[in-house]
Amino acid sequence: MKKYYNQFLILMTAALMLSACGTSTQIIGVWQKPDSRTITYQKVLVASLTNNLTAQQKVETELAAILSGPGVIVTRSVDAFPPNMESKKSKDKDALLKKLREFDSDIIVTNTVVDKKYRQSYNRPYYGPWGWGGYWGYRGWYGGFYDPGFVVMDKEYYLETNVFDSKSGDLVWSAQSRTSNPSSLDNFIRDYAQVIAKKMIEDGIIKQY
Repeated sequence: MKKYYNQFLILMTAALMLSACGTSTQIIGVWQKPDSRTITYQKVLVASLTNNLTAQQKVETELAAILSGPGVIVTRSVDAFPPNMESKKSKDKDALLKKLREFDSDIIVTNTVVDKKYRQSYNRPYYGPWGWGGYWGYRGWYGGFYDPGFVVMDKEYYLETNVFDSKSGDLVWSAQSRTSNPSSLDNFIRDYAQVIAKKMIEDGIIKQY
């Protein structure tokens, strides 16, 4: 009996760990310029607005890999404008966008973290009975198990992704997304890029042929 009880606890613990650590990205809001579906954008520049060079490279690489396809050429901003100390110090997004518009592209895809939230929750202790009855050779025996409860720290990151027309500078598409409990930077970025790129393609911002 103790053997099956221990196996049950192991399975429960593994399930709880997986549910707590699984990365999940959801789009919570989208705006799109009405006539953007009728325009074909072939040259795309992706730019992650962060001072973290590692994160910038990873985000731009993931987006470029997914958005690239027949009829679509995607360039990373780290390739078009190699990072330097001055660009890292710059906080003027208008000046940065002006610089990005100088590159030969149809649209500019930017993303930035706009908010972070941390929430601690406590799962109450739980007692549950074993009701095997005539099974496992313990006819008529009823025992129980006890879960002492545990504390979970939920982490939520809110990102904004904007698409600008390079020539006019107009905003043509914008999305707000929430990523919950990323287990690592790589998983965070991969999950975000897949969800955002898929939505951009669905909304006709990127047309792959």
